[in-house]
Amino acid sequence: MMHPLLTSTGYREPLPSISTRKIAMRSRTSCRGFIPVWLASEQWWRRIVFESYLELMFIQLILAQGNVYDIWEQPPAVPFVRDNGKSAQHFFDFLITWMDGSTTAYAVKPFELVQRRRFDSEIALIASQTPKSFADEVRLFTDAGFHRYDAVNASRFHQFSKSPDAEADVAVAEQIQALTEPTTVGDIVEQTGLAGRAYRAAVCAIFRGDLVQVKGGLIDYPTAVKRGTMPC
Repeated sequence: MMHPLLTSTGYREPLPSISTRKIAMRSRTSCRGFIPVWLASEQWWRRIVFESYLELMFIQLILAQGNVYDIWEQPPAVPFVRDNGKSAQHFFDFLITWMDGSTTAYAVKPFELVQRRRFDSEIALIASQTPKSFADEVRLFTDAGFHRYDAVNASRFHQFSKSPDAEADVAVAEQIQALTEPTTVGDIVEQTGLAGRAYRAAVCAIFRGDLVQVKGGLIDYPTAVKRGTMPC
């Protein structure tokens, strides 16, 4: 396995964040930092900054979908007019460009805050005034919209996919090709003889669709899986 930031000419730094609003990295109330993300738009890694653990989970969940072309955190503010007629502006947390060229602006907020401040009504107002030149659609993302195990699975996939392991991928693919009925991740790993390397490959195979979980939950050794849409 090769380090993801190593090239044929040596180590190459991730590209810097393109956030238009400076984020204070120190906070007593929230998790803040950055995560290196490989983007199709750059054909390289870029630092994506986040202001909360929820934003970090959002980044990893979105990337796990496999159709992200670009991520722009804290894009330029969108002006809008409140119900009282006063002008205001809103910074969306993320602007996602998909592989098909369409764009989605996301507001990422805890569900408790959305309820307490009625933020869903405000974001609906902002969405009605957001020009198509900025985003094709606007969405509100909260912690009520996903299971925590989905976020853990996405985080593992993000980490495992940073360093591809061709030998383990091939070994797991051979086991998948031979499947005629459901089995477990642990059984596949055991058959390869590659231990943790095969587990990492199996997780990646699930996210590619080569393997399918029989039912939702944390992807671990006892997880039941079946053959997916893997090409012959």
